[in-house]
Amino acid sequence: MIVVHHLNNSRSQRVLWLLEELGIEYELKCYERDRETMLAPPSLRQVHPLGKSPVITDADLTIAESGAIIEYIVNRYGNGRLIPPPGTPERLRYTYWLHYAEGSAMPPLVMRLIFELFGIGDSKAMDAFIAPQIKLHFDYIEGELHKSTWFAGEEFTAADIQMSFPLEI
Repeated sequence: MIVVHHLNNSRSQRVLWLLEELGIEYELKCYERDRETMLAPPSLRQVHPLGKSPVITDADLTIAESGAIIEYIVNRYGNGRLIPPPGTPERLRYTYWLHYAEGSAMPPLVMRLIFELFGIGDSKAMDAFIAPQIKLHFDYIEGELHKSTWFAGEEFTAADIQMSFPLEI
């Protein structure tokens, strides 16, 4: 059985959503962030050396990183659901958005979060780089969503679940 090691206010909510969409049974182990540092507790390092979430265990496997977890679950347990067929333009878009979420959309959002957390949200870097990058990305996302109902085409996929976190942030 899959165990989801869920850290409050983390990206692991996407993994839970995916498992629910696919109707897969799982166990949930919850962890709380340190209120002062906002970091994960040391106990999460016992599951994975980086002590971050999301991370799942499935039998003797431990898998971290949202995209890798989503790919694993969809490929192992999805039975063709929430993923476009191989060799289609939709599959290419699916793969793109699955990785775009963390590789391109999240970095400027995390930078903004860190700058605001440390009280430097009104900085030259924020005004000159971070805010314009966020606007650029969200203008791009909006433009792409005008082309189809969902990120990978006309069907809801796991890429939409993956993209939910940057949109929510």
